[in-house]
Amino acid sequence: MADDKKPRALATEAATKIPKMVRANMAATVRAHDEGKKVAYAFIMDGHDEILRAMDIVPAWGESFSGVCAAKRDAEKYLQKAEAEDFSRSLCTYATCNLGFDIWREEIGGEMPPGAPWGGMGKPDMILGSAQQLCDPRFKWPQATQHYMKEVPVFVAGMYYPPWDPNIDRKEVEKFYVKYVTAELRELVRFCEKHTGKKMDWSRLEATVDLSDRTWDLLVDTYDLRKAHPTPMDTGDAMNTMVPFTFMLGTQEAYDFYAALNAELKEKIARKEGVATNEKYRLIWGAGLPSWFALGDFQYFNGKGAVFPAETTYRTGEKLSRLDLPATNDPLEHIAWRLIRYYTNWYDKAQRRPGSLPLVERIIEYIEDYGLDGVVFHSAFSCRSWHAGIMLQAQVLKQVYGDIPTFIMEGDIVDISSYNEADTHNRIDAFIETLEGYRERKNN
Repeated sequence: MADDKKPRALATEAATKIPKMVRANMAATVRAHDEGKKVAYAFIMDGHDEILRAMDIVPAWGESFSGVCAAKRDAEKYLQKAEAEDFSRSLCTYATCNLGFDIWREEIGGEMPPGAPWGGMGKPDMILGSAQQLCDPRFKWPQATQHYMKEVPVFVAGMYYPPWDPNIDRKEVEKFYVKYVTAELRELVRFCEKHTGKKMDWSRLEATVDLSDRTWDLLVDTYDLRKAHPTPMDTGDAMNTMVPFTFMLGTQEAYDFYAALNAELKEKIARKEGVATNEKYRLIWGAGLPSWFALGDFQYFNGKGAVFPAETTYRTGEKLSRLDLPATNDPLEHIAWRLIRYYTNWYDKAQRRPGSLPLVERIIEYIEDYGLDGVVFHSAFSCRSWHAGIMLQAQVLKQVYGDIPTFIMEGDIVDISSYNEADTHNRIDAFIETLEGYRERKNN
């Protein structure tokens, strides 16, 4: 996601490979038609990854493209294009940035808009949406895109996991959702078969799902190495190293990337090499997408002796063995169970703690396992679904830990006009002072 021409918060050699990988993903969408392949606009965490890979459909990730535009500080021209079509800037700026790009391309007859970051994205043959993660743009963004590309077919799936309700046993409803998700994924396969003219190779899908499972567990093992003192990698890095898992799941390249990262982190731990020169404060990025144009803020934290060994953003929760997935010979049903248990994994803990929430239980688990001193949230004004509950999460954490320092940063994911660097750094300085006082009280 990061721009390889601007300073980034990097602590690992592995992360320096990410810009090249993102460029390659985008370039694959541009040349796909020359190679006789279909392109699909796709969204992260929608359960569609292995289906696309098994059918040789090239995914074009709108969220990734918008993140690149933001990291290069080159999104404004697309946001303005969308605004000219009456898309409010308060809508998801991942969506409006990508829509602005599509609007521009259609205005010039389907050609690539001039100066598109990293070569732009190829035009899709199909658009795959989903209401996953309670994200309304994932449901409406595909339909808005189709307004400008009326000939492109759209498949939009529903919500894939049972909403949190402390009065309901999640195991009573999981089977219903698995049945529903499996049916939707099967319908997606039929949709893809219709629009590619190819039949699904079910043996290949099984192998792809197996590779994804092994990548999933390797990622968890690798990120758990960050428990070390000092931590060999923090969230500034993770906002880059998430790319293979998030946008390349089901590929050997993704698995090999995390194998290399795992080996590198072990070497750093052996040398006691940490992110910060003098690690004093260990934090968790508790919720929120980052400002892709301001990843240098992580370096500012690091310069103050503050590191982020853990985050909830773009990070799979637990190894599949802990999720206790039921055995099945149907790869689509397996994907469904994996999706649902990813979300319901913390439901039981939240039920046992009155007034708690599953997302808070996840943060608590990291605080205890990683020895963390405080929590940082990021409230991006254009991302309602992810950021709406941040203040409630902070309140629940205060009920559990008393005066544990929490900090809510403000900004956006793509729109740089919402960001003030000097103000942000001043607020970080004040938070560091709060952390120091908290540490002194804990130690006395």
